[in-house]
Amino acid sequence: MEWETDEKELKAAGAEALPDGRCGVRIQGWEIESRKHSILTSLQLENKPLQQVVLDYDYTFTTPYNGSETVERNAECVRGLSNGSSCSLQWEDCMEKIDLVALASKEPILFYDEIILYEDELADNGISLLTVKVRVMPSGWFLLLRFWLRVDGVLMRLRDTRLHCSFGEHVKSVILRESCWREATFQALSSKGYPSDCAAYSDPSIISERLSIITQKAQKLSIEMPYLKRNNTASRRAMSTRTWLMPWITGKVE
Repeated sequence: MEWETDEKELKAAGAEALPDGRCGVRIQGWEIESRKHSILTSLQLENKPLQQVVLDYDYTFTTPYNGSETVERNAECVRGLSNGSSCSLQWEDCMEKIDLVALASKEPILFYDEIILYEDELADNGISLLTVKVRVMPSGWFLLLRFWLRVDGVLMRLRDTRLHCSFGEHVKSVILRESCWREATFQALSSKGYPSDCAAYSDPSIISERLSIITQKAQKLSIEMPYLKRNNTASRRAMSTRTWLMPWITGKVE
């Protein structure tokens, strides 16, 4: 079911739906848009001879992917950059955490979408699922990329990547990214007194705390445009910056 936009809530938050049938919203200098297309297009196999394509096969389809990003600037913007300026994005390790309690507070949801990137039932022996969800509120946007694996009677694996951006001054946007990998075998859970029945582990959100943390990391990305004049519309257009957080969910700050 597709998300139905509430025009009154959008207007109250100073937001608007994207034009031309695009799926997303424009708010606080950001454009958040979801694009649904085949995950296989990212491999670009059509331009490579078969013998040059090497794919490591894993029957569980486990992935370490936690997002990708690039910056696109128009020609006028590039000409205005100094020699020392860079168009790359640099994530920095940090101690800051996403405030999940604040995200759970009641707030109008201006936009929401969920995309299933791939799903497999492992020949009726479990589930392997990669999804991405995004929601936009008046206070900011939140994204969850989740890989969920359950091999019945063997193990469970959960890999979450969360991104959050609070809306603030246009001259600076800070995106927090948290990655957490969890894993546990059915045998280990059973030894702790948890059920060994596979039916008890259908929802990763409920049982995630039972899984041991393998690795976790917190990072932040600062997108600064100090040369941006908030009241200069022409300057904003000339220096627009598109940040691709994932191939299926894009954020544009301008």
